[in-house]
Amino acid sequence: MSLFIPLAPARSLGLRLLNPLLAARFHVLLAAGLLTASCASGPVSRAAPVARVDGAPVTLQDTFQFDLDSTHTGRTHRLYVAVPEGPAPAAGHPVIYLLDGGAHFPTLERLTRALPRLARGFGVAAATPVIVGLTYPGDPAHSDQARGEDYTPPAPNLSNTGDRFSKKQGGADRFLDFLKKELEPALASRLPIDGSRTALMGHSYGGLLVLHAFFTRPTSFDTFIAGSPSIWWNDRYVLTEKKAFLERFARTPVKARVLLTVGGLEQKPRKSEGTRGMFAAERRMVDNARELAVELEAMGGGDFAVQYLEFPGDDHYSAWLPMLSRGLLFFSAPSLLPGAD
Repeated sequence: MSLFIPLAPARSLGLRLLNPLLAARFHVLLAAGLLTASCASGPVSRAAPVARVDGAPVTLQDTFQFDLDSTHTGRTHRLYVAVPEGPAPAAGHPVIYLLDGGAHFPTLERLTRALPRLARGFGVAAATPVIVGLTYPGDPAHSDQARGEDYTPPAPNLSNTGDRFSKKQGGADRFLDFLKKELEPALASRLPIDGSRTALMGHSYGGLLVLHAFFTRPTSFDTFIAGSPSIWWNDRYVLTEKKAFLERFARTPVKARVLLTVGGLEQKPRKSEGTRGMFAAERRMVDNARELAVELEAMGGGDFAVQYLEFPGDDHYSAWLPMLSRGLLFFSAPSLLPGAD
């Protein structure tokens, strides 16, 4: 099985990686042009199409895609799926559901292929997961609008969320219903999967959706990976969901693992961004993530674990890259993460 995905030109990014094996793998990805720009909360500029040349398309081995119409969201979703090599474990493959799959799937797929070799090199066990990248068919502008609705919580008041670009917002519950009630069964009909070992991973608005899922449906996944979450959205509405979660947690402890990541420069405006850069400080991306991590870490213990990672030299447009590598290890080989015992 193979999947062809049109890939954008690579960007030069400063990376601090966990070990030489991953570093080498990232350099290969950069040279091959497999790293794509992250989806932000507003429209992004599109590069001019590359002129067609003779030659076969680049394909990703052991991958496939399919489209799924949802009665919950009322739209068609496109799924990119990467299948591990070799036989499935007796319980089935663990699964990472990756938001903004159109941007991030090729990178996480390549990192996942390197995981068995990395784990063997350090003498640790790691079950390679199936990667499911969630995206949308058609024009990228349609994807921007769809994610603006699908990734944002259903707040009572959506009149002034701070998002000036998304025409519709507040569809996160419908999207999560699609994922759990339609996508998971469709995937299980195609592959042997372990429903008890699943992760939801997302960056920016994707990170916001991960937090919403954790606070409102903490048993829907066993691992939640929120990179640079847009906590600022709608006057930090997701923190009201956190308050309700804490009240429930006091009565019924949660069994879950949570990873929060953020780029250390996400509150520092880029001069080239003009007015848009002014929002960086106002949105308190770093402070919001730090404060939430401290509060959640204070609850840790037993079957509930929280880890916070900050990438000092990264801003919002590059922090997604180390989030993918750290998130993969957090889910599949946590002993290899920085700070692990």
